[in-house]
Amino acid sequence: PDGSKLAMVLPKDGSPDIYVQDLNTNELMRVTEPPLIDTEPSWSPDGRSIVFMSDRTGQPQIYQMELGANSYDVERLTYDCFQCMKAAFLPDGVNLVHVRREPRQSPNYQIAILNIETLRVITLTDTSLDESPSVAPNGSMIMYATKFAGRGVLDAVSIDGRVKFRLPSTQGDVRGPSWSPFFN
Repeated sequence: PDGSKLAMVLPKDGSPDIYVQDLNTNELMRVTEPPLIDTEPSWSPDGRSIVFMSDRTGQPQIYQMELGANSYDVERLTYDCFQCMKAAFLPDGVNLVHVRREPRQSPNYQIAILNIETLRVITLTDTSLDESPSVAPNGSMIMYATKFAGRGVLDAVSIDGRVKFRLPSTQGDVRGPSWSPFFN
């Protein structure tokens, strides 16, 4: 968040692992270990931890890693979904937007918020293929990609799930939204 480090995924040793690069010294450190598949790193607002997706239980789940001086404490955050992925913190640093699929037989992917202190989950969407959530800089809305009438569109939902709308697009497939940062 302060622009001094970059988290990334590299398959340097045969499996995707998360690395952190110090942009001032150019030092590159691997923070997860093979042979697990660890991807989709996203910083906490305070820059002290990273959330990421891992298959270490056999299905994609979300984990948080505290980045200490030379140690990396990992904690599993999701337990109640068949697959959880694409996590990103809201600006409050306590709530996490993510994509979840539940139960196992369902082909549906929804956008949800997980409070990492209480583990309470609020599912915000109910369409069948919701993905790529992006949080507004003020933390009030989440834009995401979904399907409508056979093509990709962008929808938005408030973090309490009460306001939902579709962004206008008249042609083509629209995917992968990303809010710009907030500047004073």
